[in-house]
Amino acid sequence: MALMKSLALNPVLVDDKLRLRLRRIIHVEVDDSMIDLLAYIVLHEPITLYRISKNTKYAISTVYKKAKKMMYYGLIKPHTYDVEDCDREKTIYETTVTGLLLCLAYKCVDDEAVLNRLCHKWQMRSYCCQRLLKTLYVLPALLEIDSNNMRVIEEPRALMVMILNNAEKLRRLMNEDLFREAINTATHYLVSRLFLDGQIVTKSSLLLGNEKFVVNVSLDGDVYIYMCKLCSKQCTATNLAINSQCTLLHEIKKIGWSTLR
Repeated sequence: MALMKSLALNPVLVDDKLRLRLRRIIHVEVDDSMIDLLAYIVLHEPITLYRISKNTKYAISTVYKKAKKMMYYGLIKPHTYDVEDCDREKTIYETTVTGLLLCLAYKCVDDEAVLNRLCHKWQMRSYCCQRLLKTLYVLPALLEIDSNNMRVIEEPRALMVMILNNAEKLRRLMNEDLFREAINTATHYLVSRLFLDGQIVTKSSLLLGNEKFVVNVSLDGDVYIYMCKLCSKQCTATNLAINSQCTLLHEIKKIGWSTLR
């Protein structure tokens, strides 16, 4: 809801450059019928294939065929549940993050609808649309570093951790403003999850933080600062010297560094 209000006040259009880059990272052969059906699912999910066929111009055989192809590419996923008072199961379908990104790449529906769905799936409803879009702009660079990173986009916490873990490489692949926005969004997101989930483990290390800082502490005791606002230096994406007199070291020890020593 917050995103939709933001979009209503400040319409945001995804530019053609981002759409083209999304097409390049999502290797899917599409045709008009697949785009039509994907668009319908985006707007009406979760939905059965029978309902799709009934409400569109496509025969049920075509819908089943295209749905099978979309599942193969990871664009949609099924959910099966028991029907009450009936000895049978019912299967409904919804889009994945990959499916939404493909829809965005081909503009199969209004951008606002897709961004709203992305906010829901990535648990970013409280974020403004600009922050969501900046995260989308990071994806091509993240996949340029390692194409296997594509599998993490369905899980928002894993995606944000991947952005932080690849901070130095990302810095070389994008402008400084976009880089800082991506790091700030990832750290803000993970800090909010820290309060809900406790400590988050990443790459044989521990992610620690609060609203003032987020750091990654390795098992060897090395500290990497993703973001720190404890002093006027406002450090971002840099290493912390263990022998320094930085206030951050004292804060780290308070919330769990001692468990690694």
